[in-house]
Amino acid sequence: VNTILLTNDDKVVGHNTDIGGFENAIKESKYNPLGKKILVLGSGGVAPSIIFALYKMRVSSVTLTNRTKSKAEYLQNFYNDIMNEENGWNKIKVVDWGEVPEFDMVINATSVGLKNDDNLNLDFSKISKKKFFYDVIYNPKETNFLKEGKYLGNKTENGKKMFIFQAAEAFKIWHNIQPEINEEVRKLLD
Repeated sequence: VNTILLTNDDKVVGHNTDIGGFENAIKESKYNPLGKKILVLGSGGVAPSIIFALYKMRVSSVTLTNRTKSKAEYLQNFYNDIMNEENGWNKIKVVDWGEVPEFDMVINATSVGLKNDDNLNLDFSKISKKKFFYDVIYNPKETNFLKEGKYLGNKTENGKKMFIFQAAEAFKIWHNIQPEINEEVRKLLD
């Protein structure tokens, strides 16, 4: 839960705008994750919401890695217990930090990159080109993770659109008004 609504009948209702924010950002990026292999870096903060969004978008597999492996294993067990295979869901796999399995899309869901000198210290040089490197971080605009992805010939995108769509979803929850997302709104974050 990252958005709370106090209803007219004094009930508190929790919402998660990370899920819709991520889904809408990926749709707008013109990337179709259906049937794709996804590598998620990180297991805290926004990672659980992204995994759920990926499930809804019907990816073929999710591989999870975290510097503290037990946190990744916790998420693996949580989701593998509640998700079913009728949507084509394959169980989440966990790999050791530093291991880079084959993927179509890699998502940095860690805080590594908030500082300009931050590096994930992962070797992506052996992957083929034309992958999608997505970073939930939007400031700085281009983290070292995204710079490396671009240098290696891949599509890259930061979390700016996700942030905007999260805010729009929260605004709708609180005010029952769907704000228009246009270029003027996008420029506010530049």
